[in-house]
Amino acid sequence: MRHLLAALLVMLGLAAGAAAQNLPEWQSTTVNDLAGLLSPADATAIDRALAELSRSTGVQGTVVTLSDRARYGGADGLEPFATRLFNHWGVGDAQRNDGFMLLVLRDDREARIELGRGYSPEADILAQDIMRGTLLPAMRGDAPSQGIRQTTEDIIRLIVRPVAAGAPLARERSDGWVGLVIFGAFGAIFAAIARKAWTRRRCPECSRSGVTTTRQPHREAQPDGGYLVAQQEIIRRCPHCGWHQTRLSPNPQMMWYGATGELLRQQRNNDYRGAPGQRGPGGGFGGGSSRGGGASGRW
Repeated sequence: MRHLLAALLVMLGLAAGAAAQNLPEWQSTTVNDLAGLLSPADATAIDRALAELSRSTGVQGTVVTLSDRARYGGADGLEPFATRLFNHWGVGDAQRNDGFMLLVLRDDREARIELGRGYSPEADILAQDIMRGTLLPAMRGDAPSQGIRQTTEDIIRLIVRPVAAGAPLARERSDGWVGLVIFGAFGAIFAAIARKAWTRRRCPECSRSGVTTTRQPHREAQPDGGYLVAQQEIIRRCPHCGWHQTRLSPNPQMMWYGATGELLRQQRNNDYRGAPGQRGPGGGFGGGSSRGGGASGRW
């Protein structure tokens, strides 16, 4: 009997090891769009939001899109697969366990917000609100890129930043004097941002305000008729005197498109520099883990 039990444990261990080997490896600690659901602009916006979150709070978040989970050993279900991938990568700080993962499975029509074990059950409720109110309507409305971007921003705003600041999680607006204090604090922050934005929008040529900034993918033609997007064009323009300035900024990922606009392949862009220590050789996740908290959805 003992020999049978030992053999069973060995088989279970081998099965777990095989499942781990099937899991995809991360290309970036922020955006891993392996299913090609994100536009270059949204991928860059998400990457910058997650990099800023890491810089300001130390919290790691990652967005992952895959075609399906079966090819990665996920036949046992969405929730165990998401938890296994989260723990395999080690998302978040190992002591605080405050990382999060947004996983979207294109062909399975499933999604999961996986939270580190440091989050309370109240965070699971908020995650479900975000899943039902933001991501699922976008996926059903054939707007995956915008939906994934907005969902990431909602997770950061409604769950991660309040927890990082030690504030209680709430589904409704605060009232009374506490609300006034919070409103005043945000007012001061927005005023500082507005002053900085006004300075940024001042033309260096005529000194008048109103300089606009636009961003667009920089396409590099390829021999096969397709194009490569590895950078974005940042264009500043003054509507008064005609001054303009264009510069190129690397994207977090390099994406090759075919002649008809379909995504062919992508890989990490080594020219991109985001949050210190989060990319490049030696960079990675912090060893965090999840016990399966979060929220799931299907469309």
